[in-house]
Amino acid sequence: MHLLSLVAAFAGFASALPSAEPHILHEKRDGLPVAWRHHSRAERSTVLPVRIGLKQRNLEHGSRYVADVADPKSPNFGKHWSAEKVANAFMPSQETTDKVTNWLVTSGISANRLSHSVGRNWIEFTATVDETERLLKTQYHVYQQKESKGYRIACDDYSLPQSVRGYVDFVMPTVQLDGLKPVSQASPALQAGPHNNITGLTGIEYCDQVITIDCLRAIYGIPVASTNHSGNELGIAEWADYLYLPDLKVFFENFTSPKIPANVTPDFISIDGGKTSNLSLALLEEVVESALDFQTSYSIIYPQGIRQYQNGDSINVDSVGTFNIFLDALDGSYCSYEGGDQPYIDPAYPDPNEYGYTGPLQCGGAPMSNVFSVSYGQIEGALPRFYQERQCHEWMKLALQGVSVIYASGDSGVANRYNSGYNNTCLNADLGYVDQFGAKFSPSFPVNCPYITSVGATTLLNSSIYGGEQAVAAPNGPLSFYSGGGFSDIFERPSWQADAVQNYLDKYSPKNYTDIQFNHSGRAFPDVSALGLNLATVWTSNATRGPQLYGVGGTSASAPIFASIITLLNEERLGQGKGPIGFLNPTIYAHPEMFYDVTVGSNPGCGTPGFPAAPGWDPVTGMGTPIYPKMKDVFCGLP
Repeated sequence: MHLLSLVAAFAGFASALPSAEPHILHEKRDGLPVAWRHHSRAERSTVLPVRIGLKQRNLEHGSRYVADVADPKSPNFGKHWSAEKVANAFMPSQETTDKVTNWLVTSGISANRLSHSVGRNWIEFTATVDETERLLKTQYHVYQQKESKGYRIACDDYSLPQSVRGYVDFVMPTVQLDGLKPVSQASPALQAGPHNNITGLTGIEYCDQVITIDCLRAIYGIPVASTNHSGNELGIAEWADYLYLPDLKVFFENFTSPKIPANVTPDFISIDGGKTSNLSLALLEEVVESALDFQTSYSIIYPQGIRQYQNGDSINVDSVGTFNIFLDALDGSYCSYEGGDQPYIDPAYPDPNEYGYTGPLQCGGAPMSNVFSVSYGQIEGALPRFYQERQCHEWMKLALQGVSVIYASGDSGVANRYNSGYNNTCLNADLGYVDQFGAKFSPSFPVNCPYITSVGATTLLNSSIYGGEQAVAAPNGPLSFYSGGGFSDIFERPSWQADAVQNYLDKYSPKNYTDIQFNHSGRAFPDVSALGLNLATVWTSNATRGPQLYGVGGTSASAPIFASIITLLNEERLGQGKGPIGFLNPTIYAHPEMFYDVTVGSNPGCGTPGFPAAPGWDPVTGMGTPIYPKMKDVFCGLP
């Protein structure tokens, strides 16, 4: 991340002072995160891209709207909204736009400097540090990231006039600092192998060594797929990892049943410079995540296809912006060409770096899938609250449109992984920022959002596929692995999981855990789980210089398994003339009979044993692992 260039002059800036109306504190950072330090005062002439997030209408009704189409008891179950209806329902009111525009104009920001996002959710303009300081009654500083030595411009707090505070969600750049790339939930450190023989491990005899499609079908009752309704392709999103097609071909030849033709490949959808893989990337071991995601999913859903959403150019990998550029590409109303995403957290396109993507930020145009599987995550405590709320609102809008969004819950138990580095990074108990030695549990993002289905990981309880499952535990190696789970500090617990979670808190949660460790009233995750250790995966490494079989671990394995099962269930519903299921969670919690209850194991972290698995829902394995025939009975029995 480069420091904004200092500009000596900027033509057209007004010299008028802001309105004399008293300002009221709008946002304040609670201390400086340990990863950052004050470097210097920002130069007054530095130009900032200022973006003002306008209050959207009806967001307070979002959960009610979603329940109307996703609650299995609702007469409107499955009557999903169109994209146009969603946009019209949440667009900011004209009064909101007028109030904020009038404030800016009377404060010296002329109307011809203002622009609006496609969805009218943002007002943006450029202004010098001096002008922005007067507008927001604040002071801007240059901050330096201690590890990367990169710089950002931000302030410690800012204020708005009383007359506009109710119309503004937030202003940026202001108090934001931490912005981290999505972290893959598959780790080469957790692999078994390479196995000497890439053949001969099929069937159910060797499931204690590698989990193949034969094992998955036997354990979960998954049928052999036979249909491929148009438009029901599974969507898999990738960031700093790439699908190496020669590995896919070898996997098809040896580990699919019936055998998938060697020429089958996913539909490639490049978002903001997303690129295909090559041997050099494979030898850098930047292919493991994609290999796991696509090989696992194809083995379950073929002949149905997969869409590969490859996000961001690799040049911008340290600032790929969590998941905003993906949402931008799906919904043009979520972004504007210049604005919408957050400066210093989301990447800028065109990318000024050498070999970077030179096109504009993609706004809309990517096809929408019925089911998305994402095996990446981030740290709730490392990103601003409003940033996460903004994304969660967009996941809510996708839920209204009948989209199932499925994320891996994380691989660090009640802790988290900071930029693929420290495995046991927690939070400071007093201020909530990322702290390697913190005592507070560290929830993950975006599985903290109630409109996402979060998937934890299990493993076989013993060598038999008929002996049940336990929460995954892989404590050895450079990075230990435990199923991610916990409670959000930002999002409240939704009604559909209230009873199940309260049952756990009353009966099974360790009584020595207080609010210092976790928020007892927060959105709880994961929702479900699936096998996440020793999944058969073929990939080319620098050590082998050719495709080899590994048993790969991570909730990265669990998420595509569950997403593939939902894709098969949608195939069943489409064959009945019905629509896709859409948002899953209300039905998941209403029908515990659809899952094998996992009651063995825990998810340690932050110097504690974490949470224990228990009867019913628990913050290690959720409601349990899938029983396909019972899921089919429930979901295909709904309208």
